[in-house]
Amino acid sequence: MRPRGFSRHSRPMWGRAKGALLVGVALGALAAAQPAFAQESLGALGGSVSVQEGTQLFLEADTVSYDSETSTVTASGGVQIDYGDYQLVARNIVYDQATRRLVAAGDVELIEPSGNRIYADAVDITDDFADGFVEALRIETPDNTRFASAQAARRDGAVMTLERGVYTACEACAEHPERAPLWQVKARRIVWDQEAQVVRYYGARFELFGAPIAYLPYFASPDPTVERRSGFLAPEFRGSSDTGTGIRIPYFWAIADDKDVTVAGTYYTKQGFLAEAEYRQAFESGYFTLKAAGIAQRDPEDFDDYFFDSVNPPVLDTPSDNRGMIGSQAQFAINERWTFGWDALAQTDSNFSNVYEIEGFSDVYRASEIYLTGLGDRSFFDLRAQRFEAQTENTFSDDIQPYVLPSLDYEYISESPILGGEVELDINVTNIRRDDSSPAMLLVCQSAFLNNGICEGGSIEDRFRTDVFRRTALEGDYARATAEAQWRTSTVTDFGLVLTPTLTGRGDLHRADMSSPGFPFDTATLGGIEVDETGGRAMATAAIEARYPWLIETAGTSHVIEPIGQLIVRPDEMEAGILPNEDAQSLVFNTTNLFSLDKFSGYDRMEGGTRANVGVKYAGVLGAGYFLDAVAGQSFHLGGENPYAVADLALLGYDSGLETDRSDYVSSLALTTPIGLVFGAQGRFDEEDLSLRRADLSAAYGTDNLSGSLTYSNIAEQPVYGFAEDRQQVTASASLRLSETLSTFGSLSYDIENESVISRSFGVGYADECFSLIAQYESTSDRYQLQSAESRVMFRLSLRTLVETEYSYDLGDDG
Repeated sequence: MRPRGFSRHSRPMWGRAKGALLVGVALGALAAAQPAFAQESLGALGGSVSVQEGTQLFLEADTVSYDSETSTVTASGGVQIDYGDYQLVARNIVYDQATRRLVAAGDVELIEPSGNRIYADAVDITDDFADGFVEALRIETPDNTRFASAQAARRDGAVMTLERGVYTACEACAEHPERAPLWQVKARRIVWDQEAQVVRYYGARFELFGAPIAYLPYFASPDPTVERRSGFLAPEFRGSSDTGTGIRIPYFWAIADDKDVTVAGTYYTKQGFLAEAEYRQAFESGYFTLKAAGIAQRDPEDFDDYFFDSVNPPVLDTPSDNRGMIGSQAQFAINERWTFGWDALAQTDSNFSNVYEIEGFSDVYRASEIYLTGLGDRSFFDLRAQRFEAQTENTFSDDIQPYVLPSLDYEYISESPILGGEVELDINVTNIRRDDSSPAMLLVCQSAFLNNGICEGGSIEDRFRTDVFRRTALEGDYARATAEAQWRTSTVTDFGLVLTPTLTGRGDLHRADMSSPGFPFDTATLGGIEVDETGGRAMATAAIEARYPWLIETAGTSHVIEPIGQLIVRPDEMEAGILPNEDAQSLVFNTTNLFSLDKFSGYDRMEGGTRANVGVKYAGVLGAGYFLDAVAGQSFHLGGENPYAVADLALLGYDSGLETDRSDYVSSLALTTPIGLVFGAQGRFDEEDLSLRRADLSAAYGTDNLSGSLTYSNIAEQPVYGFAEDRQQVTASASLRLSETLSTFGSLSYDIENESVISRSFGVGYADECFSLIAQYESTSDRYQLQSAESRVMFRLSLRTLVETEYSYDLGDDG
């Protein structure tokens, strides 16, 4: 019995022939390959593929004939063969059973189980698709990369050799397919070894937009399907005015699927050779990394800077010849609720990792820490030990940065009402150690009256000088444990008044042994401080808040006007200003904290005394996508000691707008428009003459192709903090998408009072499916910050699947 579609002799059988050939059937031309198909074999460019014994082979063609004398099968006219996961399409196919070779011609397309698509004018391959020759080859891989060659040969079922080969990860231009791709590699010969998973290029020429830009007699890259492979990575170029120009050459060692090592060497023209090594390992629950770097500097004097401490005058500081670091990062999910990890850095000096751009450890401000966090349905737990670092040339002293050993935060919110209200429990435990104190800000009153640490009267210049020493960092040990419980509920009366009573109880235990030696002045030492306190403090708070929202609706708009009044009753703050203030040094009074029970930012200070907060909120839907929100109000100190008028070691509260019995006025406004424009404004105005004390204005715009923002800040003079004049700053940023692939971006910050640029950056970026390039320049010079002025240029280039490299150069303060 003959399979349908085949004749006994070479006489053709007309009409569309279809058949299913079982492996092992004698007249099934391709079935003669049964021993090869029954075992694992490599596809033309794919990986190892297994075809089960007994798999049916399907052949479809307009005409199929078999010549028994020559043992050949000929199929023509839209030939298609399906065998397992292989698919072969051609105009004509001739199979020689004696030689077990298959010749396909005319628009040949072979789809492999790996997903590779092979196109050719003609192929001459073995019946297991393992070896053969190809004319006018073109290959498209699943990851959208392409090979092409005039002639190609495959041997040993694993090695493909492409003569006059081309490789690219770019798609051809749809409108002009004859154009060269954005980038491509042309080589005299390309050898693709699937077993070694490497592609070797001989006589390679890199082309960009069809123009040659580089030539290499030989180079190799991983197989496009390889995600991780040992070998040299693309070099990086970096440098600065202190280090000189450097070239970094990394080597990647893939130890196993779950671990690897990267070693790198960077040679700097001024400082010599920097060595780096990083070990990484992944686990089912997380990851772990360990990195080390070091250099024996050739010319450390290039880093000369002035060093300050709290007692002595400035001295020249030069880092040692040998500098280095060791760092580690890790994160593990203990279970779905608990996470454990660390980020630790130890280095020979405070600025090494930043200067030499050690990836993962080069941030100017960072914290080394080990932590344990947990998140419940209505609870949060965070325990960590920390060491803070400031990697700047102007760091006063490494020892000023504190150790936090440890800090604990716990929060729990009751799942069910208690006495009709919600109960929230907060616990904070902090232990701080600092080995040095910060320099005092020495200010001496002249022709002015000193009142509670503030120079009053006289001119602004006179007020700028006070004999108060502002201390923000004391050396020694400080420990505090705080527990606070709050009960809160809300009730709506029959006529719409919303009443929210709140009861809060807080207790602290503390131990402080901190000091500062003071500042040398003439023949005396001024401003010495010593804090030696052990004990506890407590605070009870009763508050009531009343809101009365009014809803006004028209045909196309709605408006909600909500007057708000809040009364808070409590005793005075215990030991106000006596204990160290480590976590409550920031205070900006505005509408966001107008109705807060405690406006201090941390636990080291607590608000005491009786206070009333009043204001009004407005929310409007103005129709056609316009939304307007506004808040205005004021705070009143009604009784007891005003905590914001009490001097602490950080002088917190002065010029905050809350230091008087009647606070400054605060207001805010936000407008959203349907065209992508958003406006915002916040202001603080003097309670007596309505003069502007602080203003923050912002505007943002965003569409698919254009986005930008503009912010403006104005802060009135704050003599007690050392700012004798108003500060005004404006910042603008924008990005423009010029096309699907090309965009530009930039930003500018300007100090209006000092008529100087704080920072500026601009750049251009190009990105498509196979190529990306970013070029950027940035410069920073802020007189109010610790870090020194610097300018930097950066280029980052990526050729997908082939190379990714960057160049950066720190111009220092010469930009």
